[in-house]
Formats: sequence, structure tokens, C-alpha cells
Amino acid sequence: MRVVSLCAVFWCVPLLVQAQTASQWADRAEQLIREGNPQGALDALAHASQTPAASASLEDRIGFLLAVLHQPVEEAVPHFRKAIALNPNYAAAHYHLGAALMMANQTDEGLAELKKATALAPNVFDYQFHLARAYETKGDLTNAATAYAQALKINPGSDQVRDDYAYVLIATRQSARGIEESRKVLAHNPNDINALMNIGYAYLETGEFDAAEKVYRQLLAINPKLAAAHYDLGLALKMKDQLEPAQAEFKAAIEADPNLAQAYYSLGITYWQTGNFDETIRQMRAAISVKPDYAEAHYMLGIVLKQTGDLDHAMEELKTAIHLDPTTPGPYNTLGQILRIKGDKQGSEEAFAMGAKLKREADAQLANTLEQGMRGGEFPKPVVLPH
Repeated sequence: MRVVSLCAVFWCVPLLVQAQTASQWADRAEQLIREGNPQGALDALAHASQTPAASASLEDRIGFLLAVLHQPVEEAVPHFRKAIALNPNYAAAHYHLGAALMMANQTDEGLAELKKATALAPNVFDYQFHLARAYETKGDLTNAATAYAQALKINPGSDQVRDDYAYVLIATRQSARGIEESRKVLAHNPNDINALMNIGYAYLETGEFDAAEKVYRQLLAINPKLAAAHYDLGLALKMKDQLEPAQAEFKAAIEADPNLAQAYYSLGITYWQTGNFDETIRQMRAAISVKPDYAEAHYMLGIVLKQTGDLDHAMEELKTAIHLDPTTPGPYNTLGQILRIKGDKQGSEEAFAMGAKLKREADAQLANTLEQGMRGGEFPKPVVLPH
């Protein structure tokens, strides 16, 4: 929860020497926060919580101050709920409750509360912005774009929101509009990293790899250690069949961020394309060590182990990939091939049948899109900076 000034959100009154009412205890807590005494502030809020409070605004204020003090959301949420019980139309309490629930990964209820806040106060920038973030967290990028657009109407000068808006536009295959929004940011801030990353992402998504390469090299001139730019540049070069330069960029991405699992995976793919199976296996294992639930890496490792004749370990990796992502047809098909080699006719037929079923479902779902799954040695998705 972003806080600029406590007084900007709640009124400030003179500190009383001896606090008595819940409001006075809250005033004292606020003053102690200003003085850098968080424990004293928590003690004052404990008194405030134990003193009967008759207003929604006061309950909301107590919850807010607990959040300012970085207390567990479970401490603040009851106060927001009580504020709403006292005044169901109190937009600020719905907003604070929604934000707290999103932080606690209770995304369904958090989104619902943020929607209530924006319905009650549609012209409050923070409400619209956090609603957009909540939609994005839920994967509802269409509604996220609508909420970001509304936030920009309220505050057209927010580059952060415009960068986020551009990203969801590109992610929903509105690349031209996303690039347009990013260029608005670059018009007054030519070195905005997120805007440039969004443009590079758009070019990758539309297959304009020369243009993407140019943007990522511009980014690396600004920040040579930007792991995401090295990684995405590697993707652009890979798609241009420039495998050695791509490998250099993936290695640079790993050096800049050793926890970037996608870089190990994509580096392994380039080795697989050149027939270097030992190095492919090494890189896939590195990707899995960073991200144990990386289904694509387990799948690719299973493919390579099969190609090297290590069928038992290949089966283990394929079964792990299926466990992590049971919706992808490829691992079932490869597993079916291994089971057939090992003489398990029934198991092989069952695996092939499941793979065929999932492929039909995937083909139907993707019939009107350019997305092709990007799995099993295909073009991985680009990395974009957190926004």
C-alpha cells in the first residue's frame, strides 16, 4: 500500500498528553510513527482497538495505521471489516480491505472489494490503479486494460500506469496500441526502461525481430546489466537463427541474474538445436534447480534423455512435467513413445490418447490466435520487468 503522507489520508489533530478515546489513541499512534517509535505506536493502537469506536472512519484509520506499521494483514483486516459493517458505502474501507486481501493472496475477495471501492468512488486514482493490478493478478487482462485506461483518465501524467497499460495491451495482442502508449512515455523520458521493454516485447510478439534487436541493444546501452534485456535480445537473435550470439546473450542474462530460470532453459534449447545434448541436459537441470516447478524444462529434459537412450530417467521427467502441467499434450506423446519402446502397449495407447485429446482442445482454443504454445523447444515467451 503506497503512503505519501499520513495526514494526506487521515486528519491530524494535536497530540494529547493522556489519550483516552479510541480516536485519541489513534492520534497518539500516528504521532509516534512520525517520531520513529513503531513499538509505541503499536501499543497505542492496541489501546485504540480495545476502546469502543463508533465510526467507520476510525476503524478504517486503525486498520490503515496497522498496515503502515507492516503488521500482518490479519491484524488490519478486522478493522476494515468493522468499518464496512458500520458504513457499507465507505469506499476507503473497501479499498483498504481489498488491498490487504490482495497482499494476503485472497485474490477473489480482494478483487471484489476493490470493485466496490471504484463503484462507490469511480474518480479516485488509487482505487482504479489497484483494481487494474488486481485484474492483472487474476489474469483478466481485458478488464485490467479497461481499469488502467480509466486510471489514466484520472491521472494522465502517470508513466507507471501508462507502462502497465501498454504491457496489457501488448499481452492481449494489441501491439500497435501498446507501442503507441509506450512512445508517449518515451516522448518525455527517452530512457524509460519499462517503456522500451514493452516495445521490445511487442516486436517479439509480432515477429519483428530486427526491430526488437534494435530496441534491446538500446536498452543495454542504458543498462548493460539488465538481465531481461539480455534474455529477450537472445530470443530475438535465436529467432533469426543467430545461435552463437543468442547463447552469448543468454549467458549474459544468467550472469546478471543467476535466478532467471528462463535463460538456462533457452540456452539449453540452443544447445539442443546444435546437437549438443550433454550441454542441453546441464542447462535444463540448472533451470530446474532454480525453478523446480518449471514444467517446460522437465519436459525438455525428458525429450533429451529419451534421445540419449536414458529412458527411465526420461520417463521420470515427463511424469513430473505432466504432474506440473497436465494440460500440455507434448509430454504425454513423448511418454507414449517411451512406453511403446518398453513394450507397455496399454500405457502407451493411454498416453497417446490423452495427448491427442489435449491437442484437439488446444487447437480449438487457439484456432483464432497466433499463439502456438511455445513449448518443447519452441520460442519461449519474453521476460518483462515487474510492473
